[in-house]
Amino acid sequence: MKTHTISLLCAVSLLAACAAPATLTTSNEQHDACNAAELKGQFGEAELACVQALRSAEQAGASADILSQRQYNLGRIKRLQGKNAEAEQLYRQALATEEAAQPRSDARVGRRMVELASALAAQGKWQEGTGYLERVLPLLPKLSPASRTYSAEVLRQYAKQLQGGPQAALGARFEAVAASLQ
Repeated sequence: MKTHTISLLCAVSLLAACAAPATLTTSNEQHDACNAAELKGQFGEAELACVQALRSAEQAGASADILSQRQYNLGRIKRLQGKNAEAEQLYRQALATEEAAQPRSDARVGRRMVELASALAAQGKWQEGTGYLERVLPLLPKLSPASRTYSAEVLRQYAKQLQGGPQAALGARFEAVAASLQ
């Protein structure tokens, strides 16, 4: 009888935990788990944790900057897995969320545009990505040193793609900007 009661209480506790509303604390813990798994190179585990972190943040009614960060992080994990179409959609969401945020962070907007351009390039959507890179040029000085280094690599990829074509001048501009970021 005692074991049955304890089992029943455990089951009720588990159900209550599952039914409990998501909190920002939960989202933050899942976000930390996503980052830890990414650092270990466990991208499948990171993806699951990032999905949970995003859902929890949405359910908790998190601020735009937190939602944007969760969307961006999940997009980055998807890109690292080669799921570029999914990454593209998440980067679009993160960019839209960040652009609507008050106050708006130009550095985060810029980083999201560079990542979106990278995901588009991986799908052969160079022309569309070029538009995002043109928009990000004035924001590049606001990025962190690591983000500027990454941005320089993306700009160089686009410069090579545009070389010798009708947008060769833009490609040369991208190359010049990339060189200035080093």
